[in-house]
Amino acid sequence: MKKIAVALFALALGTGAAWAHTGHMKEAASKKGAATTLKGEMVDMACYLGHGAHGPKHAECAKMCVLKDGAPLGVLTKAGKLYLVVQDHSDEKPYAQAKELAGADAAVTGRVVRSGGLPAIIVDKVVKL
Repeated sequence: MKKIAVALFALALGTGAAWAHTGHMKEAASKKGAATTLKGEMVDMACYLGHGAHGPKHAECAKMCVLKDGAPLGVLTKAGKLYLVVQDHSDEKPYAQAKELAGADAAVTGRVVRSGGLPAIIVDKVVKL
């Protein structure tokens, strides 16, 4: 579990950080226009991608994996689509709030971007459902 979590985190961090710091996230976001709201479960990507763990029985683990272990955060929509949740470097507070909702259902508002086939939402606002 920890090896999978570390590998996924490194992949997400490396891809997202390099992309964000070169300005590509803001460039891609500006091309997308209006904000989008995604509703779904805030999942820890390590457990969800590693072994499909999500739902109420996994909520405590998700919170621990995201907050304590630094696992990447995602939003799993009711339609089964998975988006990586990333912070906006100009306002990191909404991402911190999103991490607190790991394992819960939430509405995430932000700009949807894609890089290398990976869909992500740059979070501007998050509300627990």
